[in-house]
Amino acid sequence: MPEIEILLAGYTFNTDQANLGLSTVALIRGEVLTIVDVAHYGRRNQLIEQLKQRGVQPSDVARVVLTHAHWDHCQNTDLFPGAEIILHEKELEYTRNPRAGDNATARYFADTLRTQNVRLISGETELEPGVTLIETFGHTRGHISLLVETPSGTVCIGGDAITEAGTIGRGAPGLIFWSEEEARESVKRILETTRVIYPGHDRPFQVHATGEIEYLSETPSLKFTGILDHAGSTFSVDVALAPHRGLIIHPEARSAG
Repeated sequence: MPEIEILLAGYTFNTDQANLGLSTVALIRGEVLTIVDVAHYGRRNQLIEQLKQRGVQPSDVARVVLTHAHWDHCQNTDLFPGAEIILHEKELEYTRNPRAGDNATARYFADTLRTQNVRLISGETELEPGVTLIETFGHTRGHISLLVETPSGTVCIGGDAITEAGTIGRGAPGLIFWSEEEARESVKRILETTRVIYPGHDRPFQVHATGEIEYLSETPSLKFTGILDHAGSTFSVDVALAPHRGLIIHPEARSAG
């Protein structure tokens, strides 16, 4: 049966100077090696190193699944020139004319795939026994998630259909660029199938029947370092919990009523 490993952890940390965009990158060891999302250029070296630690060369990866085409999930596809790149046909179409204000989608994205083996899917698609793509629209127009039948049960690699554990309480991901209605339906569909989630920007977790969230890995941490002047003065940063940011919805994505 397929097994899942986290290559790069997902975080919701940001700064007032830049969006860090630290998305989950997962490796599925099934009939073929599959990577789900590939992060952005700023995590390129970390991705290569994590593969190396597992004895995996980029040329060993036969399949890359992109849950969606936001910059923080999709920029390193060229590391895997021999892989089949899979995304939803509606997602690729949308990248050519994204909504005004959707600054997470690059109009040049389709051009970055022109030399690669791209497979566009539509509808529920079985990639191999135990690995199935499902449509989870809403966060973006053509967002997809994966259902993986592991030895311990069904797991959803949710991408940003379930951005973080707060999605469960809200009933919607933290950012919605395409359709609030579809985003909420996608969350319901996932939870009707499994209660074990690998979200796009959080640790893997399980949702108990009571609604309680149980994280399945250790609390994450980030080390921030930097130099601020010509003398080489360094800075330090204290990371603390802050009030929940709430739900952010693109104006054109908001449900009527």
